[in-house]
Amino acid sequence: MRVRIGRRQRTVSIEYAKTGTGQESVKLQTLGKPTGFLTVVWATTIKELQIAVRYLPNFFGNFLQLGLRVLFFLLMSTFVVYEGENILQGDNLFIFYLGAILVWLFYGVALNAPLGAVTNDLHNGTLEYLYCNPISRYAYYVGTVVASAIMNVIVFIPMYILLVLYAGLNFAESMMILFTCLVVIVALMALGVMIALLGILYRQVSSIVGILFIMFEFVAGAYFPVDQFPAVVRWIAYLLPYTWGMIWSGITVSKPIGCLWLRSGWNGVF
Repeated sequence: MRVRIGRRQRTVSIEYAKTGTGQESVKLQTLGKPTGFLTVVWATTIKELQIAVRYLPNFFGNFLQLGLRVLFFLLMSTFVVYEGENILQGDNLFIFYLGAILVWLFYGVALNAPLGAVTNDLHNGTLEYLYCNPISRYAYYVGTVVASAIMNVIVFIPMYILLVLYAGLNFAESMMILFTCLVVIVALMALGVMIALLGILYRQVSSIVGILFIMFEFVAGAYFPVDQFPAVVRWIAYLLPYTWGMIWSGITVSKPIGCLWLRSGWNGVF
């Protein structure tokens, strides 16, 4: 093939594109090849952890907020008494609150981390780049949840040790607490991704989601035993998987709260 450039004639071979060194075609194939699910999860987790380490004051601020929450519930357990099928007061009430806080810690991870990732990507202008790449979007959000869970484990461990020692749990009961937190993350992760997608469609969804989270906490029994709610509210609470995590946590760490059918119901839901 001949190409005329000004007064000169130059011969351009098209065979180079077919043979050549082959590096260009290999690069194109590599760029167009989809990335595996676990690879995306791993890369996203590393990226989020690097960002978290870079902004350590945010982590310490969250740690102090959680400490204040624990102190508030400790103070509240000294003058509040829940009367119903079982009476909760004093140490039993504080143990009930501690069990709820542990579940709440990972519940916030599963629901808040994907929405936080979408909000940051929208602010930084990187969301379009993410959706133009041949990768699993769900894997990206799972990576954000995994990274947040790893960071929260640092806070979870001292609280977990405090709960086990304060409540006098045996090995099986302490392992059940860990299992409950794991199930809560897995069960609510899909809901967190759905909420994150709402953040893409509606930029002001964060305030609405905040109200939804508060309703979840109150209805699911984070602050009051579910069996003391009115009948209609109890039925709504039992429809939420989060409620069963709270109930099982309360059964495990404060044995007077539960009964056998609640254990069977929790296993059936999950």
